[in-house]
Amino acid sequence: MIELSKLGPFALENRLGNDPDSHVFHGFHLKQKRQAVVCILPERYADNPRARRRLEKRSRQLQKLNHPNIVRYHGAGIDQGIPFFALDFVDGISLQQYLEQHGPLPWETVVEIGLQVCAALAAAHHMNIHHLDVRPAHILLSGAGLTDPRKPLTVQLTSFWADPRWRRSSLLLFPKDRQQYLSPEQFEDPQYVDDATDIFSLGCVFYEMITGKLPFNPLASGDERWKLPDRPASLELDCPVWLDRVVMRMIEVMPDRRPPDIDSVAAGLRESQDAVARGMSAIEHALVGNNGRESIIDIGIDRSEAERLLHKPSNLERGSFFNSRIFLGLALIVVIGAMVWLLRPLNDKQLHDRAEPLMLTEDTTKWREAEDSYIKPLLERYPDSEYADEAQNWLDMIQMERAEARLAISLRMGREFRSDAERRLANARGLEENGNHLGAWHQYDMILEELPETVDNHPYHLIAKKEISRLQLLRVTGKVQNSSLNDFVLKAEELIVSGDVKKGREIFRRVISLYQESPDGAGAVELAKSELAKPIAMPSAKEATAAKPKVALETESKQEVRKPELNTTEAPAEAAPSTPAPTNTPAEKPEASTSEIDLSETASPEAGPIEAAPVKRAPLFPVNPNFSGDSNEF
Repeated sequence: MIELSKLGPFALENRLGNDPDSHVFHGFHLKQKRQAVVCILPERYADNPRARRRLEKRSRQLQKLNHPNIVRYHGAGIDQGIPFFALDFVDGISLQQYLEQHGPLPWETVVEIGLQVCAALAAAHHMNIHHLDVRPAHILLSGAGLTDPRKPLTVQLTSFWADPRWRRSSLLLFPKDRQQYLSPEQFEDPQYVDDATDIFSLGCVFYEMITGKLPFNPLASGDERWKLPDRPASLELDCPVWLDRVVMRMIEVMPDRRPPDIDSVAAGLRESQDAVARGMSAIEHALVGNNGRESIIDIGIDRSEAERLLHKPSNLERGSFFNSRIFLGLALIVVIGAMVWLLRPLNDKQLHDRAEPLMLTEDTTKWREAEDSYIKPLLERYPDSEYADEAQNWLDMIQMERAEARLAISLRMGREFRSDAERRLANARGLEENGNHLGAWHQYDMILEELPETVDNHPYHLIAKKEISRLQLLRVTGKVQNSSLNDFVLKAEELIVSGDVKKGREIFRRVISLYQESPDGAGAVELAKSELAKPIAMPSAKEATAAKPKVALETESKQEVRKPELNTTEAPAEAAPSTPAPTNTPAEKPEASTSEIDLSETASPEAGPIEAAPVKRAPLFPVNPNFSGDSNEF
């Protein structure tokens, strides 16, 4: 490409994006003193009269797009035989860059971004302009929300320059990351496109924002090409079932099964927010819908079934009688009665019976539906019900599953842990994976002892109790971290000598319980048994001062215990206050009594650090953000 410094009224500065051959430049309008983005078009728009007329027509259309969620288009021109068009410069970052840095987004952020993109597409569709290339690279984020998550984001849609006359052969030449957002009908007949095409592409963007992956692979062959993807709520437990239904409806392969227009998508997003806020049940939603309008959220229950479940009378056939005042009066009574009936909450048994089949499945999407629609209402309205205990058990199970899923995402995406409880749980899992079962057990103890029982910590308390119960029954036969095992044995002896007999003997019991079937732990088990066989005698202060623990951990593998040989000469049990009995070695200062096992002393060089260092996230957005633009796409 010829290096240009000026094109039309614009001075061209640096190329935008990482591609050195990018057709998108950061420009500056010399007269108006304004920044702009200048996009160079293929030469055919200058050489071919027919293409040039299309350029002029499209330019006039796009200049009419004046909406706060659409990057302002300023027009097209030809200078030095080079066609180009100019847009406002947005000081922000593309959604593609944000997803690359941070992975899946909270569902609230997905809705916030989605509503603004819907507003942009609605303005364009009402003017019969279709984007045809909706993808994260063409969605720009800016505003105070970039640096402060508590403030709103400004979302703008750019690059409306897609050619409606694309041919299938041209589409197949697009980069893979671009093809993955195109609709099935664009591959079949690119000229047969309408609102449904943009709805499908936006649905793919929503799916990626929620799950971190794309729903389809258009480059696959056969049945794999448009295979039904996993539901978003099954991959990301924080995704409300309502939003899940909206997204799945948007990415239907058949265009006529998608929402009828982009306004319906926006209504579905708001409806999802409202349903979550009000805790509306699925059955009530099927009947009431979106404030009386047709709802695009398919919750798997048709209206007639909802009417039957809620005992709502069906509509009678219309006739002359129905236009009479008598009928209107009766109808009013029926409507009032129906409203009273609908507003009457389900009883505890009904809520339980509707939740039970959902909880018996392994589908976490159904668990979320059961939680929102039945379990929480049951516990809130009927706390003393005979079904309350089972409902609480279900809720505990859901919360534990959600905490485990969040931990898995944090580890997989390299995110910083959300809380101290999540960090401790990750540490415990890491210790056990390295063969330090006693260390893991201790971490679970600390979760219960040191973390207060709050709403946020409750799932981790439940997991800790569950894991302790599992470890109590575990018989280790595999990998054992001998150095940490020896350290715990030493710690147990020190605790007993210092006076904390209960905690020391508990460690020995755990050693026997865990390693009684492990060849590597045989020596530690024998020592633990011998220590527990000794009579319990609380040492006096003088005995604790004079005596130190004696360790003789000998196994068939001749494991080395990292403790020096002690002088077996003990100080007299009783000595004159003023004249202590002489010994061959100087008296050693007794170790301080401890109330807990200090894991910092049990670090093992062979297993790495006991506690994983917190993962440092990249800044939410770079200090000098760059927008990648639309390189090589014209």
